[in-house]
Amino acid sequence: MPPNLSGLSHAFGSLVYRDFRKFAFSALLTSLGMQLFQTAVLWQVYEITGSALLLGLSGLARAAPHMILSLVGGVVADRFNRVYLIQIGQATNAILLLTLSTLSLTGTVEVWHLYLMTLLNSAFTAITQPARTALIPSLVPRGNLVNAIALNASIGQTSQIIGPALAGITIAVSGLELTYMIGGLLYIASMVSIIGVTSTDTSAMATKEGPWQSFIQGLAFVRSRPVITSLLLLDMGATVLGSYRALLPIFAESLGSGAAGYGMLSAAPGIGSLVGSGLILSLGDMKYKGMYTLFGVLAYCASLVLLALSPWYMLALIAAGLLGATNAIQMIPRNSVILTISP
Repeated sequence: MPPNLSGLSHAFGSLVYRDFRKFAFSALLTSLGMQLFQTAVLWQVYEITGSALLLGLSGLARAAPHMILSLVGGVVADRFNRVYLIQIGQATNAILLLTLSTLSLTGTVEVWHLYLMTLLNSAFTAITQPARTALIPSLVPRGNLVNAIALNASIGQTSQIIGPALAGITIAVSGLELTYMIGGLLYIASMVSIIGVTSTDTSAMATKEGPWQSFIQGLAFVRSRPVITSLLLLDMGATVLGSYRALLPIFAESLGSGAAGYGMLSAAPGIGSLVGSGLILSLGDMKYKGMYTLFGVLAYCASLVLLALSPWYMLALIAAGLLGATNAIQMIPRNSVILTISP
């Protein structure tokens, strides 16, 4: 066990564990690849069609697999080696991005290609994301769990700053094909960087039930814990009714900022999320996590209204930053509670 840490060292305490460091670096590369993919696809759909409706449908193509497959991903994560499962997802997503790069380079890309790739990318992510989340408690001691979850969230938010900004600049300077290629290479690098991670996880060997039985038992467990049900419903309401990223190309275009401005608008939530995550990190293992979650969701709703009513680009940037900050404030305590309660 490492000595007690304080100050800045305490905020990054979980990084003293080798396997969590490797996991965190891999997660950063994966998130960067995903951000480049999402940012480029949304811009390309709007560039080809100019339709808000078709742009919104790309958001549906991303959301539908998560709604359908996330529960399945939990069953899969309990039955297979989680590191291998994560690597499979990284490899398949790399293939998707490199395929889109080729289609864009040859000028043969069509809207249905973008929908299909978005659907598949979201499906692979939905299946592997539960494995990522469930792997964290086996990489750090229980006392570092909130810190590890907060750092994992900070990694995601850092990628939301760098990824969209990089995508916007790359699209404006070199085109979409290079953006997709960089994203694919990032996925490959993330797959390589997680090699060698070991954990105390034994769920794959210990699971005796069939997949359907495991699925039913998981639902029964959630129903038996009203706290988990309430937190999931609260998050679902904010996610289903408050998704805004698919519409950011329209905001950027209507406010006259172009591809580079769109990249910065997409990066603003990441900056806000780092601020929100830093606030939660400074509080340590706080009490009343449910209250933090409730406050974060309500503040998220107010920030969404501000974005919708913004007549100026700078105000839209501020609103997008607030959306990221409030999302982090509600997400980290919520995930900490769920992981602490769940076997």
